[in-house]
Amino acid sequence: MTDTTPNLKLPYILPSQALKHITHNEALQILDAASNATIVATLTAPPATPAEGALYLVGASATAAWSGKDGRLAFFIDGAWIFLIPRAGWRAWFAAEGRTRVFDGSAWVDPLAMPVVDRLGVSATPDATNRLAISSEASLFNHAGHNHRLKLNKQATADTASLLFQSNWSGRAEIGLLGTDTLQFKASADGSAWTVGLEIGGDGIARMPARPIVSATLGSATYTLASGNLVGFDTMSLLQGGFALGSTLAGGRGKPLIAPAAGLYLIALRANLQATGAASLAVAVNGVASNLRWNASAATSPVMTAGATGILSLSAGDAVALIAGGPLSLQTGPAAYELSLRLL
Repeated sequence: MTDTTPNLKLPYILPSQALKHITHNEALQILDAASNATIVATLTAPPATPAEGALYLVGASATAAWSGKDGRLAFFIDGAWIFLIPRAGWRAWFAAEGRTRVFDGSAWVDPLAMPVVDRLGVSATPDATNRLAISSEASLFNHAGHNHRLKLNKQATADTASLLFQSNWSGRAEIGLLGTDTLQFKASADGSAWTVGLEIGGDGIARMPARPIVSATLGSATYTLASGNLVGFDTMSLLQGGFALGSTLAGGRGKPLIAPAAGLYLIALRANLQATGAASLAVAVNGVASNLRWNASAATSPVMTAGATGILSLSAGDAVALIAGGPLSLQTGPAAYELSLRLL
């Protein structure tokens, strides 16, 4: 058996040893220094008036009473210095820095300075996917001097780097690079079906692929209309955002456009027509003429191009067509007849 313990090197009281209290007290002194160690400072020379029980880390090229003790712990007790050789795994509180350091066998390192941990939870339980989990009323990411940037990096274009907003753990909105390198904003009503509302490409141009927009026409024909007759459409040449065609109108004059969402719509009307008396051609909502119309106070000759532009408030499901207010001869076809709607 050796004369000291293997880790702290505490001296054993040997059989038949005289003055056993000396060995015992020496062991207590080492325990007092090494257990819950608090290092006052790192110095290369002993302080002039060290406090009883003070513990120092001896720096490189130490001098005076510490000469040749580089890297050791100097413990001042009973008016003298005791030097301890730290072992890998020892922990100490460095008072001057206000943090704990661990001896790794060659240096005292801060275990939090460059942490590499598999998972981290703050009032939450992380898992294999959510390796960082935080449960809190708020999170603060502050600058350290001037700027602060939050970086989300993905591996390839087809991957995702995003911020996902959930309600009761069901997705409702997402912002980021969603399977593309175009910045997208998308939303969902149920966490399953998603719609991209806004996207900004590398060219800096903002696009709204779900914005209701339509340009509609009716196959080439000439209709003789009386007051109250409705005319619709059969072709949507420009379409996005969910516009649809409704049921066929009386007289087989096409179908109304069905508005997909509530809001203010910019509407433009163009039609080739001839009035055979005082007449008008108006945008009709659910069969009722609106104030967006073309008017003629008397018969017109020859055929002319009539037009009107304005803003109307529509509800989702509203049926939009054109309605005659007086006798008209109306020409239809892609080059003669068109109605455009765009949600503002």
